[in-house]
Order: sequence, then structure tokens, then C-alpha cells
Amino acid sequence: MKIIIILTKSITFNTFLKFQSDYFSKMGLKVEVGCSDPENLNTQHIPKHKIDFPSKITQLLNLVNYFKIYLQIKKLIKNNPKTIFYLHTPVASHLFRLFNIFQKLKIIYFVHGFRFTSKTNYIKSIFFKCIEKILSYKTGVFITINNEDYNYAKYNLKKGTNVFKINGVGLNLHNKSNQKLHFNNKIRKILVISAYKKEKGYLDVLNVAEMLSNHKINITCYGYGDNKKYEQIKIKKKLKNIRFNNFDRNLENKIKNYDILLHLSKREGLPVAIMQSLLNGLPVICYNIRGNNDLIEDTYNGYFIKSCEEVLQKINYLNLETNIFSKMKSNALNTINKNFSKDQINSNLFKIIKNYNKSSK
Repeated sequence: MKIIIILTKSITFNTFLKFQSDYFSKMGLKVEVGCSDPENLNTQHIPKHKIDFPSKITQLLNLVNYFKIYLQIKKLIKNNPKTIFYLHTPVASHLFRLFNIFQKLKIIYFVHGFRFTSKTNYIKSIFFKCIEKILSYKTGVFITINNEDYNYAKYNLKKGTNVFKINGVGLNLHNKSNQKLHFNNKIRKILVISAYKKEKGYLDVLNVAEMLSNHKINITCYGYGDNKKYEQIKIKKKLKNIRFNNFDRNLENKIKNYDILLHLSKREGLPVAIMQSLLNGLPVICYNIRGNNDLIEDTYNGYFIKSCEEVLQKINYLNLETNIFSKMKSNALNTINKNFSKDQINSNLFKIIKNYNKSSK
């Protein structure tokens, strides 16, 4: 049985899917990957395919490139007619299904987060819901990672489609039994982990940094993408308490050195940053949105806020009520159980793939 992972850029595979791919190979699946930059895939042992999916706004407007993508996809399918195509990321999954709207294929769509949520404006929400409704007729299985997406896919897309929910791509829990809390009773080091995009809330993060400028509290940000815009705002506001770093592949080992995660993203699927932080005993301050509210219980392992102005209030309160802060850290650590394990999740995914392949013959 062969499965071809389809995604927009290699960074998704390298960051989230390599362990999954290795597990599938170990279980006997023939795994291949198709993306726009296969030369950057962090793997030497599986076949790679180049599909020039657009990853920048300028590329989205290049109509000639869509014809090229169409031909690349058609060639891939012609050479692999009985393969399961395992789709990730919205652009790749949308284009792949759209260009095969009249062809019968085995398609599994791992939904990292629909482009609409319960808080999306009406017109944008209707647009993306219509796209998903149409493309659901070309999708054999939806794998969702939060309650909101699961309920939408199960009750609003094509009837009879298999819909499953799992806890994201999973975490490494092998050392959880030996995990020790970082017992700093005061919040001095705040962590932010998000791509450098507007919807990830960096303008709000900068506002928080400005409010904390006289409190001896530092914010350290990690993410992929271009942070120059935010560096310029930092310089303009003369902020000394915030740093923007590139994505760090060893970040998993550094999280425990911080006191709290600040996650001001406006749209999520099931944020790995929150899961990793909870695993290390870091409470989370975030907005009450899809994905966040699957992991955070207000006042138990973090706080929901309605605006970034509330962050200072929550931090000041935890710095005064050190017993509550310590309890919240303990609760954060206890939030993550074996159901978030990569091993458990990959085992469940393999069963879904195996059963779908049998039923679609």
C-alpha cells in the first residue's frame, strides 16, 4: 500500500510530519511526498515530487503557474492511480482536489484548521464553507484536530464521509514521567511561539511588550517567516524587552526555561506551541478561539482574555498570588496525557488509513 503526502511547503513535513512518515514506513507503507520545495525535505529515503504550489501572494496571482501545477498533479496521479493521497495544508489540499474534481481518487484530508471558524466574518466564512462543501465530494476521509472542525465536518459536509478527530500531530511523551516543574514563583520570562504572520497576533504581542516595559519582564519570540515588520515596530517604540528569533528546531528543549506562554493568535487548529508548553508546565494566556479552547480551561491551566490589555492584569495577579501560579503550572503539566502521544496518534492514523484502503477497493 502506497501513500503520498501532499503539502504546500517542506517546513510542514520537517516540523510536524517526519515522525509520522517514519512510523508509516516502519508499518509497511510506501511513503512519498509532494510539495513545492522537495529539495528542502528532511528525509533521504523516500521519493519526492515537485508540485509548484503557491506560497506567496504574488504566486497566487500567477495564472500560468496553475496550469503547471495541474500538469504536475496529473502526471503524479497517472503514475500512481491506486495510491492514497494524504493531503495537508489548505492551499495544497484545495488545489489538489479541485484539479481532480471529476476523477475518482483515494483522498484523506488532514485538516490542520479550516479557513473559517465560528468567529470568521460572514462573507469570508460562506466563501470557504462553500469550497469545503464542494470539495468534500472528492474527499474520502476528513481527519480533524479540534471539536469545532470535527462537528462542522461531521454534520455539514458530504453525508457518509468518514470524519475522525485526533489530538494533532502528537508530542514526544517518552520523558513525561521524569518531567519536573520549573519552580520560578514570579513571571519574568514570557515565551511566544508562532509564525510571523498578522493573524498570529504579533501586533498584540508588541502592545503587551510596551505595557510590560517597566516591569522587568522579557518576551522572547520564535517563529518562521519574515519578522522585519515587527522589528521595525520594536525599534520605533524603543522596546528593549522583546526579541524576535528564527524558528529553533531545538526549541522543545528550551521551553522549560520560560515561565508562561503568551499565545495571541486569532486562528488556530490545535496549536502545538500550547501543547508543548503545557507539557513543560507553562500556563498559557490566550484568546478563547477554536483549538485553544480544546486545550485551555480558564483559570485551571491558563487564562482566556478578550483583549491584549488584560495580559498585564493576569501577570500581575499571578506574580502576587504565587500559590495560584504554582498550582496552575501543575495543572498545565497534568493536561497532557497519553492521548497526545505521537506513538498513540500515529497508531490511530495508521488504522484509519488501513481501514479506508480496504473499504475503498
